[in-house]
Formats: sequence, structure tokens, C-alpha cells
Amino acid sequence: MKDTNLILNEIRRVVKDISETKTKKLINEIIKAKKINIIGHGRSWHVGKSFAMRLRHLGLKVGVFRKDLTIVISGSGQTKDILAIVRKVPGKIICITANDHSQIAKESQLVIELKAKKSKQPLRSLFEQATLIYLDSVVIKLMRKLKITEKDMWKRHD
Repeated sequence: MKDTNLILNEIRRVVKDISETKTKKLINEIIKAKKINIIGHGRSWHVGKSFAMRLRHLGLKVGVFRKDLTIVISGSGQTKDILAIVRKVPGKIICITANDHSQIAKESQLVIELKAKKSKQPLRSLFEQATLIYLDSVVIKLMRKLKITEKDMWKRHD
């Protein structure tokens, strides 16, 4: 339980510092977008796929290289493959990162920083965990704002 508590305490530290103003902007951009693209690399991509699934359950259009909105999940904000995509993809770019001074952040119109650089966990585990928790909280906020119930979401569950 000691290691579990360490992980939970680190996640709490990170998510409590996320900008509520920027979260509201993220939610508004998601609602405005006709089509949403989510990209990431490695474990960040898996977090992105989980978020994309929930957005689909909300009835939103999510796919690869859509034109309205691209949400990038990148702990370093420097992943070369992702940066190359960001520089080519049309539409608004929102970056969720632990490095708000990164190249991907500089290419983005909105940057949501998760202060997950310092951790006793290996690699970027803290960033990925905190991002998953954060994006799940965004789904709850979207449900309220769009007046969508869990029952509605189950109807779209595959």
C-alpha cells in the first residue's frame, strides 16, 4: 500500500494545479468542434484512445486527422513524429503536456500543463496517470454541460 499511496499522492499533487480556466477553454473547444482528432505516442496514445472512446460515447465525432480540433497528449512535448503531424494538421491544436515550453506547445493555440516532471515513479508514469484522471474529469464536465447521462452513453458503448 505504501507504493499505491505514493502514486495517489503524486497524482493529487499534479491534478490540483491544473488551470480551471484552461479546462473550461478545452471543454468549449471540444463542444464547438465538428470533428476531433487525438494524437499521442506510447502510453500517452493509450490515454488518448481512452479519452477518444469516451468522447464517442458522448456522441462526439472523433477520428484520425480531422480538421476542426486536434488534442495532443505529449509528456515531453518534443516527440518528433507528433511534432511533424502537428505542423501539418489543419485546425486548432490543444496540447496537454508536462513541458509548456516545448516545441509542440509552441505550435498549439492552447496548452494545458500537468506539472508531472518530478516523480518517484519510472519514466513518465505520473504524467500518463494524471492525464487519464484529468481527461476523465473533463468527460464528467462535458456530460453536465451537454446534459448527457450515463444511460445515454451506454447506448453508444461498443
